[in-house]
Formats: sequence, structure tokens, C-alpha cells
Amino acid sequence: MTTTFDRSLSKLCTTPCGLRWLALCRASLTISVGLVGLLQGFALARNLPEQDGVAAAPDRNLLIERGQPWWYRSQPSPSPTSLNAVPPGAEEQTLIDRARRVFAAQPAKVMALIDGERVLHSEFKSPATPQSLVFGYSIGKTVTAMAVGKAICAGHLQFDTKAAAQIPELSQTALGAATVRDLLRMASGTKGPNADSTIFTPDQYKLAATGQLDLIAALSEDRVAGAARGVFSDYKPGEQFSYKSTDPMVLGVMVAHALKMPFNQWVQEQVLNPMGAAHPGVLMQDRQQYAASAGGVALRLEDWIRFALWVKRSSREAGCFGDFVRAAMRTQITNPGTPASRKFGASFNGYGYFMWADNATAPESVWALGYGGQRIGWSNATNNNRMIVVFSNVESWMPDVYTLGRDWQRLSK
Repeated sequence: MTTTFDRSLSKLCTTPCGLRWLALCRASLTISVGLVGLLQGFALARNLPEQDGVAAAPDRNLLIERGQPWWYRSQPSPSPTSLNAVPPGAEEQTLIDRARRVFAAQPAKVMALIDGERVLHSEFKSPATPQSLVFGYSIGKTVTAMAVGKAICAGHLQFDTKAAAQIPELSQTALGAATVRDLLRMASGTKGPNADSTIFTPDQYKLAATGQLDLIAALSEDRVAGAARGVFSDYKPGEQFSYKSTDPMVLGVMVAHALKMPFNQWVQEQVLNPMGAAHPGVLMQDRQQYAASAGGVALRLEDWIRFALWVKRSSREAGCFGDFVRAAMRTQITNPGTPASRKFGASFNGYGYFMWADNATAPESVWALGYGGQRIGWSNATNNNRMIVVFSNVESWMPDVYTLGRDWQRLSK
């Protein structure tokens, strides 16, 4: 096996015990360059870093050290899931060798190829290490989807619950009429004020940097909560896919209000614990404990693998949550336009519940996407457990990732 988890990670993996909110502010609380690149939903109209016109995630943003003192520190699960670093078979090795060449040639930082609990390949590019907390950007939206599904299945929300039912401040807005189902599909029908899917103003961004933004007030403003205008009339909830931070952020608040507990505590109990997280992580939130539910999760690679495995395992379960995950992994609304004309998700014709579907290169797969080249890819075949996990500095080489994911998953056919 040419490249696997290093010795310490392998030991951990084989034993059971084993955007944009990042501001590594100094004592003076000066806003760092990294914060500008990482405020996921609390940002300028075009504040996210680019490289040669392509979405970028510099190391200072991608690899989190500790973050702000008011962020939620997640804990290992009481029952960590075991992962096994195992030698690949001949066909697997051929594809792994190809993946290694791609990894070396591209601005990748972390990659793993998995078949269920079997970690057949992983590698890191400095300064990333197995101990690094890797920020998932909008992969965190998929974490939010799973937490919302758990809330639905526990009876705290219904698919037809309107946003205003849990957030009264939205009662006189178009956003307040959007249902949980609309929000999960990025179909609230509301405005997307910023070009990069973020929604707040420069002044709000500055408040968010110190955790002091009034989130409910910001979400209630007409520039965020007002109806988007179609060709002939305002869009209604459910009519049109429009990717933006509004919808997952509203769901995070709805869950918190419905349960009367911080959203990230619910994520700990209903996602991180059942998935068997083995290490502490960071979940971003403000001082009022409203979560960055549009994408604020940083975990070690092996715990991102555990998340991917748990999602796949859950998709095979009977009952409410299994039904929810299966629906999340199927197209629920069309991503309109063509790859050349789409603003977001150019390679995807469909969208599930905060997951991207119907990929032009890998049509039998479903993906969690994060800004700058963060990806988790699953096969949508029930019995295919092959997954790919990638964290990157630049978005431009994602077609290579989709091809690798497709070919990796086809080895199980």
C-alpha cells in the first residue's frame, strides 16, 4: 500500500477508542485576512478568495487551529466508529496510483478513498496532517440537512412547517412562508443579495467577526427575506432553486427554537454521536449560540470519513430517517440552466436536501460540496459503499475528482 494513514492515524483507525466564519483573531480582535475568506454567510458581496478567477480556500482558511472562544467545541462520540486501514486489491491499487498522480499535480490538501469501514487510501499535503481540523465550507450544509432530518423524525418539525412558525419575526416576510421542505431544497423563493451565496452587509460582517451580529434581525431584512423577482412575478416558495446561505441558516434557527436548545448541541447529539466521531471538532456559532448552519463544521479527515460512512449507512435503514436520507440523496428540484450558465453547481442537474445530484460526469453519484474544492462523493446505489473525500485549495480541478469518484464507485459493479 503506497500511501495510507500515517502510523498514528492507522492505530487510531483500527481501535474503537482510537464563509467563512474563521477569524483567527489576535488579542486585539483585528479581523484577519483569513476571516475575510471564511465568513460563511456573514460576508461582503464578493469577499471569498479566488485564484485566477476560481474559488479558492487558502490553507489559513481550510485548516483550522482553534478558532474563536465562543464557538462550539464538539466532543468524541461515546462509541467511536472503527475504521480499518487495509491494503487495496489490484484494481483498487491501479486507481489509487492514478489518484496519487492527480493529487500530486493539483492543489489538493487531503484525499481519501473508502469502501465502507475500509480506508484503502489517504494522503495529506503539507501543512495538512491527520491531526488537522479541516473546514468543510458548505459540506456543513449536508451536516445541517442530517440534523434537520433528525428533528423531523423526532417530531419537532414537519416538512410543511413554515419558517414563521418557529421565527415569528419572519411572519410578515416572504421568507416566513417558506416551509422546511422548501428550505431544504434551496427553494425559499427569496432574494440572494450577494454574488457568492452569502447574504449579509459589510457592517453585519464586522459584527459577525466578533460573534455579535443580531442574526434574527439580519434574516428579517427585506434584502434577505423579501421575495425574489421572476420574469413576470415574484417567486413563490418551492418554485425555483436558488443557492444561497439564507435557507440553511433559517433551518438552523428553526431547529434551535423548536428544540429550545442550541443547534450545534443537537448536531452533537444527533449527528456526531451516532456517526461515531473519534475526536473533538469545531462547530461555528455566534455568542448567542446561533450556529453557522450554512457551513461551519471543521473535523479531522477520519471524522469526515465517519460522517460519510454514517450517511451511507443511514440511507439503507428502514424508517423515517432512512427515508429522509434516501430523499436527500435524490434530485428534489432541478438546477436550471446549463453548465456554462449556472451560477452554482455547474456540473449538477439536480439538488436534493443540501446535497447535489445528477452529476454530468458521474450520474450515479451524489455529492456534498464546499467552496474552493471540498467534496464528499457517494454512489447512489444502495449496496455500493465506495466514497471519495477531498479537501482542496482551489476549485478548478473538480472534474478530475468527479471522474475519480465515478471510477472508484464502478469498481464495485
